[in-house]
Amino acid sequence: MKKLHPMIPLEKRNEIISMYFSGDNSIKELSDYYKISPNTISCWIKKFRKSRKVVSLQADTKPLEDMARKKKEEKSPEVLALEARVRELELQNLALNTLIDVAERNGIDIRKKSGAKQ
Repeated sequence: MKKLHPMIPLEKRNEIISMYFSGDNSIKELSDYYKISPNTISCWIKKFRKSRKVVSLQADTKPLEDMARKKKEEKSPEVLALEARVRELELQNLALNTLIDVAERNGIDIRKKSGAKQ
């Protein structure tokens, strides 16, 4: 049985959640790396999804070759967190642009037109 950390700072929890949502790390991998129970990480993810109404755009399972490739490329937690944040922002940008495109197809002009007054 894994020894659990008595108190994980909120910043570290958010980093772990972000790494999970990046799609590069499974709950098991994060659990092994940070020595935190997979149930604890799952609970954090569920609470995050509930509070932010997050819908994951990526499947929780990955092909075996991706797993093998990732094992070879060990990266520091800081690099992993930054990569996760970049992917999160890219997804957010995609979602917002899609929302704007749908709105404009329905006759709602949202994008700023060139030469418009500010």
